[in-house]
Amino acid sequence: MFCSICDNEISQRGIMCVKCGAPTGWEAAISTPAKSRVAYMLLGFFLGVLGVHNFYAGYVGRGIVQLLISLATGWLLFPLAGVWTWALIEIFTVKKDAQRIPMR
Repeated sequence: MFCSICDNEISQRGIMCVKCGAPTGWEAAISTPAKSRVAYMLLGFFLGVLGVHNFYAGYVGRGIVQLLISLATGWLLFPLAGVWTWALIEIFTVKKDAQRIPMR
């Protein structure tokens, strides 16, 4: 298989040309559809302290941290307010999912 841009030989399973960086078209078969920004914002608003919005967008590490902080210190008001503020900031600033695909 050869690149349509620079004619460099590329692997059958390659998602882009190593020489010029052009996509091969094979990645379309493995890509996922864009996540809904409205769903992300609603999950963040209502379940943000549990990190559900981050699990939805693919940010598993952030979601686990928010969930653990909330479960471990949920009976304390200050840490819970901190996680809530963190979730509110995220729902207004995060515009791409973990795979760098813009949310629709």
